[in-house]
Amino acid sequence: MAFFENGLRAKVMSTEIILEADLSKKILFEALDLVKEFEAKFSAYKEDSLLNRVNINAGISGVICTQDERELFSKALEMAKASDGVFDPTIGILSQATYCFGKSTQKIPTKKELQKAKELVNFKDFIVNKESVYLKRKGMRLDFGGIGKGFIAEKLITYLRNKGAKKALVNAGGEICTFGKNYNIAIKSPYTDENIAVVKTSKAPITFSTSGDYERFISSKENHHILDIKTASQNHYYSSITLIKDGKDGTLLDAVATMAFNTPKEKLRALAKRYNIAIIAIEEEGNLLFENFKSLDIKAIELYAL
Repeated sequence: MAFFENGLRAKVMSTEIILEADLSKKILFEALDLVKEFEAKFSAYKEDSLLNRVNINAGISGVICTQDERELFSKALEMAKASDGVFDPTIGILSQATYCFGKSTQKIPTKKELQKAKELVNFKDFIVNKESVYLKRKGMRLDFGGIGKGFIAEKLITYLRNKGAKKALVNAGGEICTFGKNYNIAIKSPYTDENIAVVKTSKAPITFSTSGDYERFISSKENHHILDIKTASQNHYYSSITLIKDGKDGTLLDAVATMAFNTPKEKLRALAKRYNIAIIAIEEEGNLLFENFKSLDIKAIELYAL
């Protein structure tokens, strides 16, 4: 953990968390505790997490949850329904149990293994009711890797604002929310340690979500962790994609970023307009694509050469 003026930096959920606000260190520590509580409940890498209890009981019984605990389950299911399964939180059988991303057992599966696992990916067999969460078929697994960081980033920025912050920034591994200050948000090059762009925000609340093939992969970026449900494998439309949306809507933006990464460029504009977001995409060849920037409250964009 490291401190800086009005902020702290720590590693939680195997990712970097940055909190900056005009508040006391005590409140920043309280906010960090929210991240730790979130990890304990929703990490796919913790055997005793609530998420894994739901996975273990797949096809057996529902798991009783509090109203607060059900919120993320409900939002993940809502996004799956709204996208008709392009975003699907039941992808865990592929990401966690077949590819085993982030584990010592990670591997590149055979086509036969992928086809067998893919049969258990279906959000329609994911049930969230007033008291419990249930996966209908044995072997199914939830994985909130495509929505969880955005969810906690949204929770953190709301918490800081409710505690009286007049300006704040939250960065949960690339899921960024800000308000109250003209922040410079750098967009990293997927090829080097340099930045390819800097977005200067206004003081209005705004949210960023970045996904890339360089973040997590097996052997090479060809086998990155952002899977296409239809094929159970990877697309290579982009090396990096950043979504920007007015307001504090990290949960939605994180899920849409997963969808966008699997959307060919000729359909990106329609996706951007549907969710009222701006998109900066970097194709594998290094070309930059910009979609739907006119409607957002952004001061300027500075581009650096790739």
